[in-house]
Amino acid sequence: MPVTTPAKQHERRDPVVKNLIVTNYSSTNSVTYSIRGTTNGRRRMVLGTSKELSLTQARIKALEAQGAGYNNASLTLSQVFEQYEHSGEYSGKRSMGRERKRYDSVVEPLLGRKAIKAISLADIQAVLASLRPSLSDATKNRYLAMLRSIFRFAVDQDYCEKDPTRSIKLKREVPVKLYEVNNELIDRLGVAVNWLEDRFPRTSCLVEFLLLTGMRLGEALPLTWSDVDFTLKQITLRTTKSGRVRHVPLSEECVEVLDRLADVTADFPKDGWLFPSSFGSSHMTRPVRPWKKACGAAGLPLSLRFHDLRHIFASACVKDGIPLYTVQGLLGHSSIRMTERYSALASSDLLKASCRVSSALALRAGGAQ
Repeated sequence: MPVTTPAKQHERRDPVVKNLIVTNYSSTNSVTYSIRGTTNGRRRMVLGTSKELSLTQARIKALEAQGAGYNNASLTLSQVFEQYEHSGEYSGKRSMGRERKRYDSVVEPLLGRKAIKAISLADIQAVLASLRPSLSDATKNRYLAMLRSIFRFAVDQDYCEKDPTRSIKLKREVPVKLYEVNNELIDRLGVAVNWLEDRFPRTSCLVEFLLLTGMRLGEALPLTWSDVDFTLKQITLRTTKSGRVRHVPLSEECVEVLDRLADVTADFPKDGWLFPSSFGSSHMTRPVRPWKKACGAAGLPLSLRFHDLRHIFASACVKDGIPLYTVQGLLGHSSIRMTERYSALASSDLLKASCRVSSALALRAGGAQ
């Protein structure tokens, strides 16, 4: 009589919804979703299998069971946002952190306790009207995009029938101002760095570091000395916009900046932050005031932001003839379309190249003989 081999199975906790148990059966290539009960000896309750549920649907059911049986008819916006946040498919992990802050600060106080089915176009307009007037149109668009994403999730899960945000148009965003990289701009940036060197040496190093690497400020500030590999000549970025770890090459000029930075931070832990704060044990925050003073002293526009140093780095790359795909890698852009906006700054160089080619190929005045 043949011996029946039991199905091999692998069980794990879902990293997004902690009470969801995912059991994989390799022999049948199937998955079972279940949760532990809170009574009756914490017996398991099977939610379904991979033939019936997707992972997102299983997560939703687990959250519903954990919440003692949400009633779809009375779900509030905050309850829906909780499920939206844990679904993991409507927004990236890093983006969700920003969306949670936006929701808690603006949306939740106005609409958090309101039933999702009762929210109207007027309610959405009230949320958008409550935003600070000083916010840019691009930032206001992020709030609307978040609300659209939440309601798209709600409609997909049958929590409501329609999306009240659909009739609201996104605001027209002003294109990012790109500075022409020329000798005057470089000279003035040098004056700003020198002005900071005498007064705010760590900020001086930060400005030059951003300019030489093209990093985002939010990528540079959380760096520690352990992220710097002087042997491989690269820096490992663990906090990035895409959420993926990436590596930035270290030029000789950048190594000199880091050597100078090590001198001015000698009183701080040697394995600590690259840019430590003078207050507390965290890293430096945005040194906006010293930077604005430096811009004024150097004759630079006071509107010049730290992020503009990244644009200047990219513009200089393109102007120097570096291929866009290489620039994309240096900047960590997820799409080449984000890098292509810098190509317009190389128009004069393209014209010169075109003239040289045209001159070489030009036929004689009388036409081809």
